Amino acid sequence: MKILQCHNFYRFPGGEDQVFHDESWLLKNHGHDVYHYLRDNRDIDTMPRVDLVKATIWNRQTINELQALIEQVTPDLIHFHNTFPLISTSAYHTAKSFDIPIVQTLHNYRYMCPSATLFRNGKECHACIDKKVAIPAIIHKCYRSDRKATALTATATAIQRSIKKSFQLVDRFIALSEHSRRHFERAGLPPSKILVKPNFVRPDPGIKESSHPHAVFVGRLTREKGINTLLEAWQPTLNNPLQDIPIRIIGQGPLEQQVRHSAEHNQNISYLGQMKHDEVLKEVAKARLLVFPSIWPEPFGRSMIEAFATGTPVVASNTGSIPEIVENEYNGLHFAPGNALDLQRKVARLFHDQTLLAQTGLAARMTFERRYTPQQNIDVLHQAYAEAIDSNSPKMDTHFA
Repeated sequence: MKILQCHNFYRFPGGEDQVFHDESWLLKNHGHDVYHYLRDNRDIDTMPRVDLVKATIWNRQTINELQALIEQVTPDLIHFHNTFPLISTSAYHTAKSFDIPIVQTLHNYRYMCPSATLFRNGKECHACIDKKVAIPAIIHKCYRSDRKATALTATATAIQRSIKKSFQLVDRFIALSEHSRRHFERAGLPPSKILVKPNFVRPDPGIKESSHPHAVFVGRLTREKGINTLLEAWQPTLNNPLQDIPIRIIGQGPLEQQVRHSAEHNQNISYLGQMKHDEVLKEVAKARLLVFPSIWPEPFGRSMIEAFATGTPVVASNTGSIPEIVENEYNGLHFAPGNALDLQRKVARLFHDQTLLAQTGLAARMTFERRYTPQQNIDVLHQAYAEAIDSNSPKMDTHFA
């Protein structure tokens, strides 16, 4: 097949960008011809605000460029990843003008939440899930703490959902977990159009032979990712059970300066910045355990399965899709979201209990082999493509070898 993948890159690299690269590799590795239409949020810096507003709602540049690319490569299917804000769902209409099947991966919750996180004031928030217009989000300035920006995002989504009916053009949606699938169904997406396909890890780093005496965190440095909880847990207090457990922090994001400050004043915290994917896997393999402290309802958590691939167990907050990935006392431990004291207890317990560490590390690797390899992923991706083609045009051949 000829598959066109469309993706709007983020200012700070994250899991969605890596998934886009991984699935491109996966499709090429299984004989498909893969083409790309890409935009980058760094382009926003040079755009007049009025042009950004127009592009978010209905991007004429995307329509023209995508139409030319479709005419050039004649794809059999278009797979969208992130479309916000510079691709926009106007691309769906362009695809359908050529009668091309559409698959959309639901990496986040922007369909029903302007901030894309279902998270406000430190808590999970469902105020806008079933609203035609996200008025509560506008009131609370949920997107970038800016009411105008929130209103723009909410209005764009409302137009795309209700007036342009853009999302009705999608033949199949891919949710990353059962947890996120339920949210999208509640928001109005047809259950019959949603498949659950988790992410995968490549290349396979293999199970590690030994580990170093430290923990590791990998992810965007944002509040919802639980960075504040992590830094609080590692405060150098007299009775802190983590005072002999160093942690290495990998990633970029808005809270980078806060992390740097903590690292400068706490010898147990090392900030390694943004790293290439292969370097990240090596660092995760070195660690005795990975800390995943998110406090928002994660649709998925890529760094957890990267840890599993190396046989590294995970101490994770018990929220969102995380319990679908980390099973308490099996391949890691749970702690209460946002609770720094509970995080301290669980990290200290796993770090110092060699028997539990070995058992959970082995189970972590077994979980990876059972659920998160490229081969298992391509099978579900082929299923999504076949169903999308059937939905768009029943006469087309939907057999995948």
